[in-house]
Amino acid sequence: MVKTAEIVAAVAVLLSPGINATLVSSHVFSNHKGGCGKTTMMFHVSCEYALRNKEERILVIDTTLRGDLSELLLGGDKGAAGKQAVRAVGHLRSTSKLLMQAAAVHAAHDGDDTGHMSALVGKLFKGLASKKSPAVLDFDDLLIHVQDFNPAIPDNVYLCPGGSGPQTSYPLAQRLAIAATLRQCLEESDTVWKVMCDTDGDQGFSDYTKIALALSDRCIIPLKTNVNDFSNRCVPMMEELFLMRQSGEAQARIQMIVWNEVDVYKNTASPVSGMITPPKAAQGVISMLNALVAEVAATYPDLFYNAPPLHASDIEPFTSASTMCMRSFGVTGLAAAEHGLPFCSMREGKLQGGRLVYEIAAEQRQQLQHNVIELADRLNDPPLGA
Repeated sequence: MVKTAEIVAAVAVLLSPGINATLVSSHVFSNHKGGCGKTTMMFHVSCEYALRNKEERILVIDTTLRGDLSELLLGGDKGAAGKQAVRAVGHLRSTSKLLMQAAAVHAAHDGDDTGHMSALVGKLFKGLASKKSPAVLDFDDLLIHVQDFNPAIPDNVYLCPGGSGPQTSYPLAQRLAIAATLRQCLEESDTVWKVMCDTDGDQGFSDYTKIALALSDRCIIPLKTNVNDFSNRCVPMMEELFLMRQSGEAQARIQMIVWNEVDVYKNTASPVSGMITPPKAAQGVISMLNALVAEVAATYPDLFYNAPPLHASDIEPFTSASTMCMRSFGVTGLAAAEHGLPFCSMREGKLQGGRLVYEIAAEQRQQLQHNVIELADRLNDPPLGA
Protein backbone atom coordinates (compact mmCIF):
# COMPACT_ATOMS: atom_id res chain seq x y z
CA MET A 1 0.00 0.00 0.00
CA VAL A 2 1.39 3.39 -0.96
CA LYS A 3 1.68 5.76 2.00
CA THR A 4 -0.03 9.14 1.87
CA ALA A 5 3.25 11.01 2.40
CA GLU A 6 4.82 9.20 -0.56
CA ILE A 7 1.88 10.06 -2.79
CA VAL A 8 2.05 13.71 -1.71
CA ALA A 9 5.72 13.81 -2.71
CA ALA A 10 5.13 12.10 -6.05
CA VAL A 11 2.10 14.16 -6.95
CA ALA A 12 3.88 17.42 -6.05
CA VAL A 13 6.21 16.77 -8.98
CA LEU A 14 3.33 16.00 -11.32
CA LEU A 15 1.43 19.14 -10.32
CA SER A 16 4.34 21.37 -11.33
CA PRO A 17 3.61 22.87 -14.78
CA GLY A 18 5.77 21.31 -17.48
CA ILE A 19 7.97 23.28 -19.86
CA ASN A 20 6.08 22.04 -22.92
CA ALA A 21 2.68 21.99 -21.22
CA THR A 22 -0.40 22.53 -23.36
CA LEU A 23 -2.32 23.54 -20.24
CA VAL A 24 -2.05 27.34 -20.39
CA SER A 25 -3.16 27.81 -16.79
CA SER A 26 -5.90 26.72 -14.43
CA HIS A 27 -8.02 29.00 -12.28
CA VAL A 28 -10.36 28.24 -9.41
CA PHE A 29 -13.04 30.76 -8.45
CA SER A 30 -13.53 30.29 -4.72
CA ASN A 31 -14.76 31.91 -1.53
CA HIS A 32 -16.16 30.85 1.84
CA LYS A 33 -18.91 33.44 1.33
CA GLY A 34 -21.94 32.42 -0.71
CA GLY A 35 -23.88 34.97 -2.76
CA CYS A 36 -20.79 36.98 -3.72
CA GLY A 37 -21.45 36.64 -7.47
CA LYS A 38 -18.73 34.07 -8.07
CA THR A 39 -20.73 31.84 -10.42
CA THR A 40 -22.21 34.70 -12.45
CA MET A 41 -18.78 36.27 -12.82
CA MET A 42 -17.22 33.02 -13.97
CA PHE A 43 -20.02 32.50 -16.51
CA HIS A 44 -19.23 35.78 -18.25
CA VAL A 45 -15.45 35.57 -17.84
CA SER A 46 -15.16 32.03 -19.23
CA CYS A 47 -17.18 32.99 -22.32
CA GLU A 48 -15.31 36.26 -22.86
CA TYR A 49 -11.94 34.54 -22.46
CA ALA A 50 -12.99 31.86 -24.95
CA LEU A 51 -14.06 34.46 -27.50
CA ARG A 52 -10.73 36.28 -27.18
CA ASN A 53 -8.57 33.14 -27.22
CA LYS A 54 -10.03 30.97 -29.97
CA GLU A 55 -6.86 28.87 -30.26
CA GLU A 56 -7.54 27.45 -26.78
CA ARG A 57 -10.23 25.13 -25.48
CA ILE A 58 -11.80 26.35 -22.27
CA LEU A 59 -12.60 23.52 -19.86
CA VAL A 60 -15.12 24.64 -17.25
CA ILE A 61 -15.30 22.23 -14.32
CA ASP A 62 -18.35 22.83 -12.14
CA THR A 63 -17.57 21.29 -8.75
CA THR A 64 -20.68 22.69 -7.05
CA LEU A 65 -23.51 20.69 -5.55
CA ARG A 66 -26.27 22.74 -7.23
CA GLY A 67 -24.62 23.18 -10.63
CA ASP A 68 -25.72 26.80 -11.12
CA LEU A 69 -22.89 27.56 -13.54
CA SER A 70 -23.76 24.48 -15.59
CA GLU A 71 -27.36 25.66 -15.83
CA LEU A 72 -26.27 29.13 -16.99
CA LEU A 73 -24.00 27.71 -19.68
CA LEU A 74 -26.53 25.16 -20.90
CA GLY A 75 -29.40 27.60 -21.42
CA GLY A 76 -30.11 29.76 -18.39
CA ASP A 77 -33.21 30.13 -16.25
CA LYS A 78 -35.88 30.77 -18.88
CA GLY A 79 -38.17 27.79 -19.10
CA ALA A 80 -35.75 25.96 -16.82
CA ALA A 81 -33.73 25.20 -19.96
CA GLY A 82 -30.40 24.96 -18.16
CA LYS A 83 -31.77 22.85 -15.32
CA GLN A 84 -33.40 20.43 -17.74
CA ALA A 85 -30.17 20.08 -19.71
CA VAL A 86 -28.17 19.31 -16.56
CA ARG A 87 -30.70 16.65 -15.57
CA ALA A 88 -30.63 15.16 -19.07
CA VAL A 89 -26.84 14.73 -19.18
CA GLY A 90 -26.00 14.38 -15.48
CA HIS A 91 -26.14 10.59 -15.38
CA LEU A 92 -23.78 10.41 -18.37
CA ARG A 93 -21.40 13.34 -17.96
CA SER A 94 -20.63 15.12 -14.71
CA THR A 95 -17.81 16.30 -12.50
CA SER A 96 -18.60 13.48 -10.09
CA LYS A 97 -18.08 10.97 -12.88
CA LEU A 98 -14.86 12.68 -13.97
CA LEU A 99 -13.42 12.51 -10.45
CA MET A 100 -14.54 8.92 -9.93
CA GLN A 101 -12.91 7.84 -13.17
CA ALA A 102 -9.66 9.51 -12.16
CA ALA A 103 -9.84 7.93 -8.71
CA ALA A 104 -10.45 4.51 -10.28
CA VAL A 105 -7.18 4.71 -12.18
CA HIS A 106 -5.33 5.38 -8.94
CA ALA A 107 -7.18 2.65 -7.06
CA ALA A 108 -6.43 0.08 -9.77
CA HIS A 109 -2.70 0.59 -9.19
CA ASP A 110 -2.77 1.24 -5.44
CA GLY A 111 -0.23 -1.50 -4.81
CA ASP A 112 2.41 0.03 -7.05
CA ASP A 113 5.23 2.10 -5.65
CA THR A 114 5.38 5.85 -6.21
CA GLY A 115 8.01 5.42 -8.89
CA HIS A 116 5.22 4.23 -11.17
CA MET A 117 2.86 7.07 -10.26
CA SER A 118 3.88 9.42 -13.07
CA ALA A 119 3.37 6.63 -15.60
CA LEU A 120 -0.03 5.72 -14.20
CA VAL A 121 -1.60 9.15 -14.10
CA GLY A 122 -1.05 9.68 -17.81
CA LYS A 123 -3.22 6.70 -18.72
CA LEU A 124 -6.64 8.10 -17.98
CA PHE A 125 -8.10 9.57 -21.12
CA LYS A 126 -7.81 8.40 -24.70
CA GLY A 127 -8.51 11.85 -26.09
CA LEU A 128 -5.73 13.45 -24.06
CA ALA A 129 -3.09 10.80 -23.48
CA SER A 130 0.25 10.97 -25.25
CA LYS A 131 1.39 8.17 -27.56
CA LYS A 132 3.72 7.00 -24.79
CA SER A 133 0.80 6.47 -22.40
CA PRO A 134 -1.87 4.14 -23.78
CA ALA A 135 -5.29 5.24 -22.56
CA VAL A 136 -7.95 3.32 -20.70
CA LEU A 137 -10.84 5.80 -21.00
CA ASP A 138 -12.22 8.28 -23.51
CA PHE A 139 -12.07 11.89 -22.28
CA ASP A 140 -14.63 13.00 -24.88
CA ASP A 141 -17.27 10.93 -23.10
CA LEU A 142 -16.91 13.08 -19.98
CA LEU A 143 -17.27 16.60 -21.42
CA ILE A 144 -20.08 18.59 -22.97
CA HIS A 145 -19.51 20.82 -25.98
CA VAL A 146 -21.61 23.66 -24.61
CA GLN A 147 -22.57 25.23 -27.93
CA ASP A 148 -24.48 22.04 -28.80
CA PHE A 149 -26.95 23.09 -26.09
CA ASN A 150 -26.60 26.87 -26.10
CA PRO A 151 -25.61 28.61 -29.37
CA ALA A 152 -24.82 31.83 -27.48
CA ILE A 153 -21.71 30.22 -25.96
CA PRO A 154 -18.40 30.37 -27.90
CA ASP A 155 -17.56 27.20 -29.81
CA ASN A 156 -14.41 26.44 -27.78
CA VAL A 157 -16.09 26.09 -24.35
CA TYR A 158 -16.39 22.60 -22.86
CA LEU A 159 -18.15 21.75 -19.61
CA CYS A 160 -17.90 19.08 -16.97
CA PRO A 161 -21.24 19.79 -15.25
CA GLY A 162 -22.06 19.90 -11.57
CA GLY A 163 -25.41 19.49 -9.88
CA SER A 164 -25.71 15.80 -10.67
CA GLY A 165 -26.38 14.56 -7.15
CA PRO A 166 -24.55 13.82 -3.87
CA GLN A 167 -20.80 14.35 -3.88
CA THR A 168 -18.31 11.61 -3.07
CA SER A 169 -15.89 12.07 -0.19
CA TYR A 170 -12.22 11.49 -1.00
CA PRO A 171 -9.24 11.14 1.39
CA LEU A 172 -6.18 13.34 0.89
CA ALA A 173 -4.12 10.83 -1.11
CA GLN A 174 -6.98 10.22 -3.51
CA ARG A 175 -7.66 13.94 -3.96
CA LEU A 176 -4.04 14.55 -4.90
CA ALA A 177 -3.95 11.59 -7.27
CA ILE A 178 -7.13 12.81 -9.00
CA ALA A 179 -5.73 16.33 -9.45
CA ALA A 180 -2.41 15.01 -10.77
CA THR A 181 -4.17 12.69 -13.19
CA LEU A 182 -6.25 15.46 -14.67
CA ARG A 183 -3.34 17.85 -14.92
CA GLN A 184 -1.02 15.42 -16.65
CA CYS A 185 -3.67 14.36 -19.14
CA LEU A 186 -4.31 17.99 -20.05
CA GLU A 187 -0.60 18.74 -20.32
CA GLU A 188 -0.02 15.75 -22.61
CA SER A 189 -2.87 16.72 -24.91
CA ASP A 190 -2.34 17.97 -28.43
CA THR A 191 -4.97 20.61 -27.62
CA VAL A 192 -4.22 23.86 -25.78
CA TRP A 193 -6.41 24.01 -22.66
CA LYS A 194 -7.41 26.66 -20.16
CA VAL A 195 -9.16 25.29 -17.07
CA MET A 196 -11.63 27.23 -14.91
CA CYS A 197 -13.24 25.66 -11.84
CA ASP A 198 -16.34 26.89 -10.02
CA THR A 199 -16.70 25.93 -6.36
CA ASP A 200 -19.25 26.03 -3.56
CA GLY A 201 -19.33 29.00 -1.17
CA ASP A 202 -19.31 26.92 2.01
CA GLN A 203 -17.66 27.99 5.28
CA GLY A 204 -15.05 25.30 4.67
CA PHE A 205 -13.65 23.67 1.54
CA SER A 206 -15.53 20.61 0.30
CA ASP A 207 -13.53 17.68 -1.07
CA TYR A 208 -14.45 18.73 -4.61
CA THR A 209 -13.17 22.25 -3.90
CA LYS A 210 -9.96 20.82 -2.45
CA ILE A 211 -9.40 18.86 -5.67
CA ALA A 212 -9.93 22.06 -7.66
CA LEU A 213 -7.39 23.84 -5.44
CA ALA A 214 -4.90 21.02 -6.02
CA LEU A 215 -5.48 21.11 -9.78
CA SER A 216 -5.43 24.88 -10.23
CA ASP A 217 -2.47 27.25 -10.38
CA ARG A 218 -4.34 30.38 -9.40
CA CYS A 219 -7.32 31.39 -7.31
CA ILE A 220 -9.74 34.23 -8.03
CA ILE A 221 -11.76 35.43 -5.02
CA PRO A 222 -14.89 37.48 -5.80
CA LEU A 223 -16.21 39.42 -2.81
CA LYS A 224 -18.54 42.33 -2.23
CA THR A 225 -17.05 45.39 -0.55
CA ASN A 226 -18.09 44.41 2.96
CA VAL A 227 -15.44 44.58 5.69
CA ASN A 228 -17.23 42.03 7.88
CA ASP A 229 -17.41 39.51 5.02
CA PHE A 230 -13.72 40.05 4.34
CA SER A 231 -12.73 39.54 7.97
CA ASN A 232 -15.14 36.73 8.87
CA ARG A 233 -15.27 34.71 5.64
CA CYS A 234 -12.48 35.70 3.25
CA VAL A 235 -9.58 35.80 5.73
CA PRO A 236 -10.41 32.35 7.20
CA MET A 237 -10.61 31.01 3.64
CA MET A 238 -7.17 32.43 2.85
CA GLU A 239 -5.76 31.00 6.09
CA GLU A 240 -7.16 27.57 5.24
CA LEU A 241 -5.66 27.75 1.74
CA PHE A 242 -2.29 28.76 3.21
CA LEU A 243 -2.27 25.69 5.47
CA MET A 244 -3.23 23.46 2.54
CA ARG A 245 -0.36 24.86 0.50
CA GLN A 246 2.04 24.36 3.41
CA SER A 247 1.06 20.69 3.68
CA GLY A 248 1.22 20.08 -0.09
CA GLU A 249 -2.54 19.62 -0.32
CA ALA A 250 -3.12 22.57 -2.69
CA GLN A 251 -1.07 24.42 -5.25
CA ALA A 252 -3.35 27.38 -6.07
CA ARG A 253 -2.10 30.82 -5.17
CA ILE A 254 -4.41 33.82 -4.85
CA GLN A 255 -4.01 35.79 -8.05
CA MET A 256 -6.73 38.34 -7.52
CA ILE A 257 -9.53 39.50 -5.26
CA VAL A 258 -12.35 41.01 -7.31
CA TRP A 259 -14.47 43.57 -5.47
CA ASN A 260 -17.82 42.69 -6.96
CA GLU A 261 -21.06 44.61 -7.57
CA VAL A 262 -19.38 47.99 -7.17
CA ASP A 263 -21.54 51.05 -7.76
CA VAL A 264 -20.27 53.38 -10.50
CA TYR A 265 -20.21 57.15 -10.23
CA LYS A 266 -18.30 57.76 -13.47
CA ASN A 267 -16.95 55.56 -16.23
CA THR A 268 -13.41 56.82 -15.84
CA ALA A 269 -10.30 55.54 -14.09
CA SER A 270 -9.91 56.17 -10.37
CA PRO A 271 -7.39 55.40 -7.60
CA VAL A 272 -9.09 52.02 -7.02
CA SER A 273 -9.83 51.00 -10.62
CA GLY A 274 -8.41 51.53 -14.06
CA MET A 275 -11.91 51.52 -15.54
CA ILE A 276 -14.51 52.96 -13.16
CA THR A 277 -14.88 55.64 -10.49
CA PRO A 278 -17.02 54.43 -7.58
CA PRO A 279 -18.68 56.97 -5.22
CA LYS A 280 -16.23 58.60 -2.82
CA ALA A 281 -17.42 56.57 0.19
CA ALA A 282 -17.07 53.32 -1.76
CA GLN A 283 -13.55 54.30 -2.80
CA GLY A 284 -12.65 54.73 0.85
CA VAL A 285 -13.93 51.26 1.72
CA ILE A 286 -12.12 49.67 -1.23
CA SER A 287 -8.85 51.43 -0.32
CA MET A 288 -9.17 50.12 3.24
CA LEU A 289 -9.89 46.59 1.99
CA ASN A 290 -6.90 46.76 -0.35
CA ALA A 291 -4.68 47.64 2.61
CA LEU A 292 -6.07 44.66 4.53
CA VAL A 293 -5.32 42.38 1.56
CA ALA A 294 -1.72 43.59 1.60
CA GLU A 295 -1.53 42.83 5.33
CA VAL A 296 -2.76 39.27 4.78
CA ALA A 297 -0.25 38.79 1.96
CA ALA A 298 2.57 39.95 4.22
CA THR A 299 1.39 37.63 7.02
CA TYR A 300 1.18 34.50 4.86
CA PRO A 301 4.26 34.27 2.62
CA ASP A 302 3.87 32.47 -0.70
CA LEU A 303 0.05 32.55 -0.54
CA PHE A 304 -0.37 35.20 -3.23
CA TYR A 305 0.56 34.93 -6.89
CA ASN A 306 2.11 38.40 -6.69
CA ALA A 307 4.83 39.01 -4.11
CA PRO A 308 3.56 41.16 -1.21
CA PRO A 309 5.03 44.63 -0.62
CA LEU A 310 8.15 44.85 1.54
CA HIS A 311 6.89 47.98 3.27
CA ALA A 312 3.36 48.96 4.32
CA SER A 313 3.83 52.34 2.67
CA ASP A 314 4.40 50.77 -0.75
CA ILE A 315 1.30 48.65 -1.37
CA GLU A 316 0.00 50.29 -4.56
CA PRO A 317 1.82 48.06 -7.11
CA PHE A 318 0.73 44.94 -5.21
CA THR A 319 -2.92 45.96 -4.79
CA SER A 320 -3.15 47.11 -8.43
CA ALA A 321 -1.96 43.67 -9.56
CA SER A 322 -3.91 41.65 -6.97
CA THR A 323 -7.30 43.38 -6.81
CA MET A 324 -9.80 44.90 -9.24
CA CYS A 325 -13.35 46.27 -9.25
CA MET A 326 -16.29 44.70 -11.08
CA ARG A 327 -19.34 46.90 -11.56
CA SER A 328 -22.85 45.77 -10.64
CA PHE A 329 -24.47 43.90 -13.54
CA GLY A 330 -27.95 45.20 -12.71
CA VAL A 331 -30.97 44.36 -14.84
CA THR A 332 -28.75 43.52 -17.82
CA GLY A 333 -27.18 40.80 -15.68
CA LEU A 334 -30.63 39.42 -14.84
CA ALA A 335 -31.44 39.22 -18.55
CA ALA A 336 -28.15 37.42 -19.17
CA ALA A 337 -28.86 34.85 -16.46
CA GLU A 338 -32.42 34.20 -17.60
CA HIS A 339 -31.36 33.50 -21.17
CA GLY A 340 -27.94 31.91 -20.58
CA LEU A 341 -26.60 34.79 -22.64
CA PRO A 342 -23.10 36.16 -21.87
CA PHE A 343 -22.46 39.85 -22.46
CA CYS A 344 -20.13 39.00 -25.34
CA SER A 345 -23.09 37.47 -27.24
CA MET A 346 -25.77 39.94 -26.16
CA ARG A 347 -27.12 42.56 -28.56
CA GLU A 348 -28.99 45.79 -27.94
CA GLY A 349 -32.76 45.91 -28.18
CA LYS A 350 -35.69 44.10 -26.62
CA LEU A 351 -35.20 40.68 -25.06
CA GLN A 352 -38.30 38.73 -24.11
CA GLY A 353 -38.05 37.12 -20.69
CA GLY A 354 -40.40 34.72 -18.97
CA ARG A 355 -42.31 37.49 -17.18
CA LEU A 356 -41.00 40.76 -18.58
CA VAL A 357 -39.33 42.32 -21.57
CA TYR A 358 -35.76 43.51 -21.05
CA GLU A 359 -34.50 46.58 -22.87
CA ILE A 360 -30.80 46.05 -23.54
CA ALA A 361 -29.01 49.39 -23.94
CA ALA A 362 -25.93 49.25 -26.15
CA GLU A 363 -23.80 51.51 -23.92
CA GLN A 364 -24.64 49.63 -20.73
CA ARG A 365 -23.94 46.24 -22.29
CA GLN A 366 -20.65 47.49 -23.69
CA GLN A 367 -19.55 48.86 -20.31
CA LEU A 368 -20.33 45.55 -18.65
CA GLN A 369 -18.47 43.60 -21.32
CA HIS A 370 -15.41 45.85 -21.06
CA ASN A 371 -15.25 45.24 -17.30
CA VAL A 372 -15.46 41.48 -17.90
CA ILE A 373 -12.76 41.76 -20.57
CA GLU A 374 -10.50 43.44 -18.00
CA LEU A 375 -10.68 40.35 -15.77
CA ALA A 376 -10.48 37.86 -18.64
CA ASP A 377 -7.33 39.51 -19.97
CA ARG A 378 -5.71 39.64 -16.55
CA LEU A 379 -6.04 35.89 -16.00
CA ASN A 380 -2.81 35.38 -17.97
CA ASP A 381 -0.87 38.20 -16.33
CA PRO A 382 2.66 37.23 -15.27
CA PRO A 383 3.55 37.63 -11.58
CA LEU A 384 4.32 41.16 -10.45
CA GLY A 385 7.88 42.06 -11.38
CA ALA A 386 8.37 39.07 -13.70
